[in-house]
Amino acid sequence: MIKKNILLVIVIILLIIITFGLTVLFMQNNAGQETYKIDKNIKMYSFEDPFVSNVKDSNKILKLVVRLELSNSKIEEIAIARTPQLRHEINLLLRGKTEEDLKGSEGQSNLQKEILDVTRKLLNTEQVLNVYFDEFIIQ
Repeated sequence: MIKKNILLVIVIILLIIITFGLTVLFMQNNAGQETYKIDKNIKMYSFEDPFVSNVKDSNKILKLVVRLELSNSKIEEIAIARTPQLRHEINLLLRGKTEEDLKGSEGQSNLQKEILDVTRKLLNTEQVLNVYFDEFIIQ
């Protein structure tokens, strides 16, 4: 009888430990999922054609595929309507860049910031969130 009681106590303690362990594991998994929230209003706008420009004071050519991260679809509509002006301003910016200006990750990062500034100014909004390069080729 005493052996059965001791065995029963051991089984109950093991069940409590297993239940506690599974609860902690489940809570950790759910906590990790909460950190990834997607803003469904954000839109990505891609120019139909890549930007191709001569590099200033060089025989090289820059090919650039640009995407704009926009805060909502209204800004996307404005960007679509203003695409010719956006392309013009970005092309003017690119034509003034030398190889040294475009060199390395710092050069690309600076160019992204400059395109972001030009885009925000032309669209008259801060709702252009970021600029991304799908392709960045100098040859």
